[in-house]
Amino acid sequence: MAVMTYKSDSLGLTIEIDHYTCDGDGECVDICPAEVFVMENEKSTAPNVDECTECCACVEACPQTAIKHSSC
Repeated sequence: MAVMTYKSDSLGLTIEIDHYTCDGDGECVDICPAEVFVMENEKSTAPNVDECTECCACVEACPQTAIKHSSC
């Protein structure tokens, strides 16, 4: 498992999470106002990508820069 890609066709956006870089601290889960992120097996996932508000808080909050967001 390297880079996990989550796409929202309805919103036209993509979130990529590098699971090699993600240290599982959960900052993205804590800061996301739309609850896009969930921790699974000590790594961040974005199963609720269709709820994204494109605020980019997840990208800014990740201390490992493991999240890439097509809108940010």
